[in-house]
Order: sequence, then structure tokens, then C-alpha cells
Amino acid sequence: MKRVVFPLLLSPVLAQADILSDFSPFLGSSNPDYDAGDFSPDGVSDDPVRAPFSPADSDFGVQEILGETSEAPKFHLFGSIDFNVTDNAPATNRALEDSSFYTTLLVGGNWQSHLATGWFADVGATMEFFEFERQNAMDFQNFSTHAGVVKTLVDLDDTVFFARYEYQWLVTGRWAETDYSVNRIRTGLQKVLFARSNQELGAGISAAFDIDANPDRLERNEYAAELSYTYWFREDLGATLSWRGALWDFDTAGREDWNHTAGLSLHWRTCPHSTVYAHIFYSNNDSNTPLGVNDFESWNAGIGLGLNYSF
Repeated sequence: MKRVVFPLLLSPVLAQADILSDFSPFLGSSNPDYDAGDFSPDGVSDDPVRAPFSPADSDFGVQEILGETSEAPKFHLFGSIDFNVTDNAPATNRALEDSSFYTTLLVGGNWQSHLATGWFADVGATMEFFEFERQNAMDFQNFSTHAGVVKTLVDLDDTVFFARYEYQWLVTGRWAETDYSVNRIRTGLQKVLFARSNQELGAGISAAFDIDANPDRLERNEYAAELSYTYWFREDLGATLSWRGALWDFDTAGREDWNHTAGLSLHWRTCPHSTVYAHIFYSNNDSNTPLGVNDFESWNAGIGLGLNYSF
């Protein structure tokens, strides 16, 4: 089952002032004659506007008038279509699991609104459709929704805290016949560990607790960690190496699974609203159930197109 996660990105803001800048435009009377309207933030265009000279300016450097910034968009719509190949397509009988081409279609949306100082609402939903080319493979649809909050922890070097309620629903046949559904609470921390103009390393930890699951035997708690390193070859072209590891602690039969997923993707932003990408992922699940009933591993590779629009 492919799970799409939309993590929250931190964007450090760099401010720079050159104290050795040329002050000659400002030198003159300590009480200059000027129109304050010329320095209104409303009138600031793409060209910087500098404040009039005043005594002791040399202690501060050039002072520029900053324009008003527009409010960040609250609504985000996104979608993607992938064409993939796997060496382990799901089937009703494990003996029939084999390689297959498959297509994935995803549509979704998020609402993120500022609530208070450092706090943001986070509400969203996604729907995925998996269609396999192999006749014995099992097509399925996966729906997920969440509602929660996000908080920037300034005292912890801008670490991001999140907590939310999640609902997931999965079906392999008729939509009226649910194969799997779960209500859960998830919380965690995310942090940019290293950031430069062309590379970034991020990490996260999380814990998820099932409130109830159908069927009951799949109710579990999850404890996970993840790492992601991105390198930009150009402003619009980059590659991301990622890993996620999780312990699934099931409520029944003492079952425990160790699940790992690692992958490499290459992404090219063709315009502000579209990205073309190629990826390869390896997944492994090691369970303590007898005879390796729930063990599996698979390779998946593909290409895709992602679209997004914010307002």
C-alpha cells in the first residue's frame, strides 16, 4: 500500500546588509527635505527604496523600505499520475504475486490557515487509485483524510511540531465493501538539519496510535523516523534521497513488524504548477509472525507528472 505523505517544509529567510555600501546618495543635511509618501510600503516596487539619511546611519548600514507581502495561500490543490513497474504486485493469493506494470492516480487538497502566533491549522484529504496490468494483481483505492494543528517551536531552532486525527479507508473491490479502515491519532516533530542554497537535509520522528481498525487484528501503534536529503543541480532540477523506518506494534497476537522504505527521485519543475519526476523505491517488511506470513519486499520504479495550485 502506497502512502503519500505531505510533509511541511521550513524555508529559512536570509537577510543581508552591507555596512560598506556607498552612502553618498544620503550624505548632506541631517534634516533632509523629503515626502514621506515616497517611502510608503504601498509604493515599493521591484526596485528597492532606501530610507533618507539621518545621523549615525553608519552604525546600521543602508536602510531599505520593505514592501507589504501578500498573505500566504491557504488552499492547496494537487494531483499526479504515475506509470510504474514493480516486482511484487499484490494478489489475493501470495503464490500469484509477481511483477507487473501499474498506474497510480492521486488527487487531493489541503487547507492551512494561521491560527495564532506560530500555530497553523492543517486539514486535508487525498484519494489514490492503483490499477495493475497483470490479471492476477489486485487493484485497489486508498482514501485518507486528516485534521490537526502545526506549531513552529522557535526555542528549538524552528523545529516543527504537529498533531492530527487521521482516517484511512482502503477497498479492493466494490466501494461498499471496505477491506480496511482505521481511525488514528498521529503526532511528531520535523526539522531541517542542514540547509544551503543548493542542498537540504531534513529529519522527522512520529508516533501514530490506532483508535480502532477494521479488521480488529490490524489495529496497531506505529513509531517511525525518516530522513530526506535533496540536492538541487539547478533552481528547477533536483534529486532527493529518502528513507523511512517504522515499528508496527499490533494489539493482537504479539505481532511486531519492522518496515523500511528507501528511495531516490529526480524532479524537474517545468513551471510553477507542474513537476515531472522519475523515482525508484525499495520496501521491506520483516514480521515476527510464524513462517514469514507477513514478510515481503519489493522494488518499484516509475515516472510521473505532478500538478499543484494554491490560492
